[in-house]
Amino acid sequence: MKKLRIVVGGFIGLYPTGGVTWDYIQYVIGLQQLGHDVFYLEDTCQFPKFQSAGKEWNDPSDSIEYLKNTMEKFGLQNRWAYRDVASGNCFGMSLDKIKEICRTADVFINISASTFLRDEYLAIPKRVLIDSDPMFTQVDYLTETGGKDPSGMKFILDNHNYHFSFGENIGQASCRIPLAGFNWHTTRQPICIDCWNTINPQKSNIISTVMNWSVRPDLIFDNENWGQKNIEFKKFIGIPKLFTDISFEIIITGLTDEKRNEIKAHGWNTLDPLKTITDTLSYKEFITTAMAEFSVAKHTYVKSNSGWFSCRSACYLAAGKPVIAQDTQWSKYIPTGNGLFAFTDTESIITSVNDLKENYMKHSKAAIEIAREYFDSNKILNQLLEKIS
Repeated sequence: MKKLRIVVGGFIGLYPTGGVTWDYIQYVIGLQQLGHDVFYLEDTCQFPKFQSAGKEWNDPSDSIEYLKNTMEKFGLQNRWAYRDVASGNCFGMSLDKIKEICRTADVFINISASTFLRDEYLAIPKRVLIDSDPMFTQVDYLTETGGKDPSGMKFILDNHNYHFSFGENIGQASCRIPLAGFNWHTTRQPICIDCWNTINPQKSNIISTVMNWSVRPDLIFDNENWGQKNIEFKKFIGIPKLFTDISFEIIITGLTDEKRNEIKAHGWNTLDPLKTITDTLSYKEFITTAMAEFSVAKHTYVKSNSGWFSCRSACYLAAGKPVIAQDTQWSKYIPTGNGLFAFTDTESIITSVNDLKENYMKHSKAAIEIAREYFDSNKILNQLLEKIS
């Protein structure tokens, strides 16, 4: 494949935490490893979400500093830009440089519909939307009124000429995600395998994960409610007390003190994200010190039979950490039972945990093989580019 000039849009600065960073930076790293000319652009038209003490609500300096440090860490110091909605200023690359790159770019990859679609981005010939929130994206499109708001989902989807989704089951008879009139290609989160290599994966007694309790109101679609992770988590909240020799650790955001105390009472060790996963390195350390991951999915992903699978879980696999993940029908496409386990009920969780304890090194090696076969950025990103060639 010829060398392409590619612009990638994401949320690294807006949500300056380790997990979010890995979600987006692996696109940039992976495409660069394939030999392409890649630039990261953050232009969300949103005010910053996080400020350190004493800073004004519209001060983006923490986000910019985090993004700058992250890009330097990965050797991308001259390949990023942050466009600040409050001041109108550009940081990293200049506005002139951004426009020059867009004039000569072949592909624009807009992950999570993160980028405000200015004229210079719309002029890039191949505009790829990555739907990282299947069902929510499509329902937002169908239920939006008007359609002329540049930040609305109608305008966003209508102004990309290629549409990809992490809902791997989309378009299948069992999947309830509406197509909304688009030809959806399926894709997975690209994992840069070399970033996750561990020399000697060790068996600890910690099974961990990271999650948001509820990040947005429930959807209402087909006269039904479509919710978040909190709904699914409640079904399995008692799992830690079923195992006396395993510590279940969870980094969880969006909780009231009352809800956090309730979760702790069921045996979960709840950790503060601001003290544990503040950057890519601490996030990686959190994953690599675990025995495995146990993770529920959003209620909407499960109910819609979306086929969604987590980037975080794929990172666990690449680090040689087996994963026990709630099935959204991803098990139709990725093998389960060896290094990776799909669960639908408490009994299947118990069986999986006991198997891990008895055959850990076998499952650790299998986890890495699954990551290489099904999530390797070289494969995932080459497949994506081939579909738009």
